[in-house]
Amino acid sequence: MKLNQVLQSIFLSLILVGLFATMAQNSYGFTLIGTACMGLALLFIAQSSWKLFEDRSHVEGREIFGISELVLLAVLLLLFGMRTFYIRPPYVDVFFILICLLLMVTYFFIASGIYSDAKKENPALARYVVFFYLSILLFLSSLGIRIISPSWSAVAGGIGALISIPFLLALIRYRKYDYSGKSITLLQFIVAEKNKAGLLFLFFIFSGIYVGLSSFKIIPTIENTDKPRTYIELINSAETGKDQQVNGKFRHEIYKEVMDNFLKRNTGKLE
Repeated sequence: MKLNQVLQSIFLSLILVGLFATMAQNSYGFTLIGTACMGLALLFIAQSSWKLFEDRSHVEGREIFGISELVLLAVLLLLFGMRTFYIRPPYVDVFFILICLLLMVTYFFIASGIYSDAKKENPALARYVVFFYLSILLFLSSLGIRIISPSWSAVAGGIGALISIPFLLALIRYRKYDYSGKSITLLQFIVAEKNKAGLLFLFFIFSGIYVGLSSFKIIPTIENTDKPRTYIELINSAETGKDQQVNGKFRHEIYKEVMDNFLKRNTGKLE
């Protein structure tokens, strides 16, 4: 196994451990998730740099979209990492939407190339490629518009989940397809493309499962016990478009300033 695959597996494992820790209300879970997200981002940047400089005389077509995918996912992971540490750069919402939009464009062109190749050799395989990438595009649109319109975000996510069903059923059937002189499964075909679409698809599927189970109180919700509940609720309101800025600041930013000033004054008194 290559070093980058080992590192990717380690970071993904840390995210999983962090999620379980946060559900158990252990605050170190957020540290694990944030650190792992940033570690994955650096790994993707390293992979894109390697692709770019490996053969500078022949970087075109799919290589360009492959590099774009890695860079955009790296930026998205950095934003997720900062979110877990409650770091909010200026215009982060606009930037987040732009990254999701660029990822949609990138995956559209990646899917077009893969579909064209698959259609020539096995039309049945090509159809499942459409379901797979179309669901990813809808999931990305759901993620991007969540801040603007939570209701439309839920609609886009729901349609994406429905469209992914034929692909998931095909995976379960474990049928083999003739492609490039070989007999391969749908999973082997997706893995052979060597992009991060499969990883992103899993993220969206498991996120949807988590949201569904936590909504019905079947599993615990993710909570940070180190931060006041009111502060977390104000951040969630801002991220879902329910809060408006006052004098250029959201309520959670004002709340944090007041809270920090209060802690400084009382810490000085105790000293």
